[in-house]
Amino acid sequence: AQPGETIAIVGQTGSGKTTLTQLINCIFVADSGQVWVDGVDVRDWNLESLRSQISTIEQDVFLFSRTLAENIAFGCADADQEAIEQAAHEAQAHEFITNFSDGYDSEVGERGVTLSGGQRQRVAIARAFLTNPRILILDDSTSAIDSATEDQIQRAMRRISREQTTFIITHRLSQIRWADRILVLRRGELVAQGTHEELMEDSPDYRRIFARYE
Repeated sequence: AQPGETIAIVGQTGSGKTTLTQLINCIFVADSGQVWVDGVDVRDWNLESLRSQISTIEQDVFLFSRTLAENIAFGCADADQEAIEQAAHEAQAHEFITNFSDGYDSEVGERGVTLSGGQRQRVAIARAFLTNPRILILDDSTSAIDSATEDQIQRAMRRISREQTTFIITHRLSQIRWADRILVLRRGELVAQGTHEELMEDSPDYRRIFARYE
């Protein structure tokens, strides 16, 4: 992946999509071969330094028993209220936050139980926008968000992703289509890669996946 590229990763359940992205931040270490970030093997990076430049948003979002503002600012402790609210606006979270009686000072229950799935995901996306990582990994991160809200978030992501390298695991066709490159996995192997148009023409695996999503 070149700096600033958006890479979509598709494949059937169990094909290795999440595992592939977890090699980047050394949650898993490759048995063979190498994963390089900025020309350096990830095993040679200082782990804290490496992970501080990577933000991962997953389907199952973890939130702390703190205020919404503190949850958004997690990992960016020096962020002021204006920056927190700007990130929430970009993630389409500002409106529902301000509907709470205490707004950004509203306490979130353990693991975010007081919020809906879509609200939790938008808080996590706001957190990623605020930290502005060099590498952004989105693992089915908008699965609980309606299409209209997702479209607004996507526009914000496109603006921001020009400045960072983004990996997307998703079933949403709109997200897959705007990727610079799409990787097709099957049973832990890369079986095809290219643009949407190239893969529709050349990859039976991709056509099957795409037909199922559609």
